[in-house]
Amino acid sequence: MALENLLPKAVCGHLVQGLVHNMSGPLQILSMQLELLRMSQAKLARLATPEQQEIIAQQEQKLAQMEAQVERLKDILEAISQATHEAPTPIDLNSLLEKLLVLWEGDLKFKHQVYKELETSPEPVSVVAPPAALWQGFCALFWALVPKAVEGGYPFKVRTFQEEGQPGVEISLEGADALPVEDEFWGLAEKIFAPYAHMEVSGGRVKLTFRNS
Repeated sequence: MALENLLPKAVCGHLVQGLVHNMSGPLQILSMQLELLRMSQAKLARLATPEQQEIIAQQEQKLAQMEAQVERLKDILEAISQATHEAPTPIDLNSLLEKLLVLWEGDLKFKHQVYKELETSPEPVSVVAPPAALWQGFCALFWALVPKAVEGGYPFKVRTFQEEGQPGVEISLEGADALPVEDEFWGLAEKIFAPYAHMEVSGGRVKLTFRNS
């Protein structure tokens, strides 16, 4: 995708910070109401007949499903808010990549046509950098790699790691012979990551080794 084709999306993106703020309030209220419903259900269960308790238990399952979706939305909004945070701060790459993969599914081709796999390090993978910079760098890689993944049917695999005390991320298109390093988004990713990580390419894999932890 050419940079100029992203300009209409950038107009919407300019409003994201305010939209996240405006959505956080209603979600918080919804979360509180669900918690109050849970408390009411617990009181009713103590007074209910066995038959009524079975109905209440079914309602509890539905409430749990609703709460899980609310928490998912909260995580997404929190992740989006990080995209505009420009001050250096400790960042857990495991958490960052988990949230990015969810958000990238806003691209329907990526959501429905690309097999995705995330392998996170069992230990925290922490770096100190501006969250906005890492978001922009990973999104530039996304725009460079996803069209090739869709076209070739390559699985999109992401792995976080620690090697000799240095944290890193590896993104691969499994089965691809080479990555589109000539793409303008690739060059943009290299430029963004340059102050924070060393970026190297081998076949269908790109490896980012961060300079600080």
